[in-house]
Amino acid sequence: MKKFFIILKINIKKILLISFLFLISTILFFPEYFLKLEKVNKLVKTLGFELNYIQVSGNETVSKDDIIKKIVFKNCDNLFCVNLKKSKNEIEKNNWVKSAKLQYSLPSKLFIAIEEEKPTFLLKENKNITLLNLEGKKIQDIKIISKAYEDLLVLSGDGVEHKILNLLNIFSIGTSISEKIKEATLVSSRRWSLKHSSNIIIELPEDNPSKAFYKIVELENKYGLLNERLKKIDLRISDRMIIQLKNKSELLKENDV
Repeated sequence: MKKFFIILKINIKKILLISFLFLISTILFFPEYFLKLEKVNKLVKTLGFELNYIQVSGNETVSKDDIIKKIVFKNCDNLFCVNLKKSKNEIEKNNWVKSAKLQYSLPSKLFIAIEEEKPTFLLKENKNITLLNLEGKKIQDIKIISKAYEDLLVLSGDGVEHKILNLLNIFSIGTSISEKIKEATLVSSRRWSLKHSSNIIIELPEDNPSKAFYKIVELENKYGLLNERLKKIDLRISDRMIIQLKNKSELLKENDV
């Protein structure tokens, strides 16, 4: 008889454990049908699966509150009621958010890891200034260029944000010079006009601009071509380089600045 009660006790524990695991599995795999029941929602919270803590990491520009506001629930409020997929989609609608990862941390925590966009360019359209990422995606309009963004390459010209890859391919020819280009204008959606940090305008041709840019790199490495006396280098005519010098007043004005 004693042995019977021991076996019965063990079986009850197994039944309770199996029932508990079944409950959790059902919640995880069929939450839309199960968790919407008020009694089930209360039971799950009673078992310790109440959402008590949300940890957000990786966010610098986007506030934690703005991220939490985008969390989507499934008609209930325990931990498993968080719709991870829809919440991720809602959070990533923020232009500053490159990606978001959400995961449960049992029994009562939700972790959200944010990867923010990195502003790489400034887009100037008339009086409007917009931060762009490396692929040309618009992040945010700004009224003034703060110190944090003053070293970003300034882009202008119709459709320039769609030609960034072309520009980066040209710049890859010589990083020592491309790093000193402060402005890049797409002229008539066909060719590039660049402004060097020494206020030198470099006019590249429509055809084979990389080859033309390589000429500049080669001459700079050999002879130090890009000096403060130059005003413009025009490479639009094939196999020609037209150089324009600054006059005395322009040099004096730059030196005063």
